[in-house]
Amino acid sequence: MTDEENKTEELKNSEEVEEKSQETTEEKEEPKEKTVDDLLKEKDEQIQEYKDRYLRTKADFDNFQKRSVKEKQDFVKYANEGLVLKVLEAYEDLERALEVKEDKDLREGVELIYKKMDKILNDEGVEEIKSEHEIFDPFKHEAMMTQKNDDYENNEIIQVLQKGYTLNSKVIRYAKVIVCKK
Repeated sequence: MTDEENKTEELKNSEEVEEKSQETTEEKEEPKEKTVDDLLKEKDEQIQEYKDRYLRTKADFDNFQKRSVKEKQDFVKYANEGLVLKVLEAYEDLERALEVKEDKDLREGVELIYKKMDKILNDEGVEEIKSEHEIFDPFKHEAMMTQKNDDYENNEIIQVLQKGYTLNSKVIRYAKVIVCKK
């Protein structure tokens, strides 16, 4: 074969290889397009699934936060107040029993109970509202009656009918009092 024939044959071979290469590339591209579309669909579905999960999780977390805040507020609000009010009744009953002076042993036992309850209430932050001979304060006292009395100043408390108490500086029961009005 001559050089020209060799070149022609090489050229034909190279064109055939190139055509085969293009056909292979074209064949590969067609399935790639389908694969890319499929992948895009899968990715879109996956994105939607993640988005749905995120939204559900976010909603659950928001609900959890709201519920936690409300439960915490309710707990703080009601935890001690109801208990303290109940204990105050017994506390005052013991205080009245201490006023009886005939039976010495009974008095000593009641005094011990009274001291324990007094310590418990003080430790919990309960304090008695000072009222007798004080000036009437509507934020601490509840006027049950008014009386004219020359021994007291105007708006001075004459008598305490029921003691008032604060729990950590918050009034939980107003003192019921008789106030002097001139």
